[in-house]
Amino acid sequence: MKKLRISAYWKGVIAAAAPVLATVQAAVDDRTLDTSELVTIGAAALVALGVWKVPNKTPDDAPVRGHRM
Repeated sequence: MKKLRISAYWKGVIAAAAPVLATVQAAVDDRTLDTSELVTIGAAALVALGVWKVPNKTPDDAPVRGHRM
């Protein structure tokens, strides 16, 4: 069976989504959205955007030294 590989993009999105989910859950619990919670959501959105904009290079995709593509 082939091993499942998660791209760097999805790893970044998953890492950014975890604090957002915790923040949204806390906001729902107290029924208010504080400035600190908005900052957490905004920072996670910037991380997801940055991960999306950076090209995904895995060892399999990287050019081999000495070879031209």
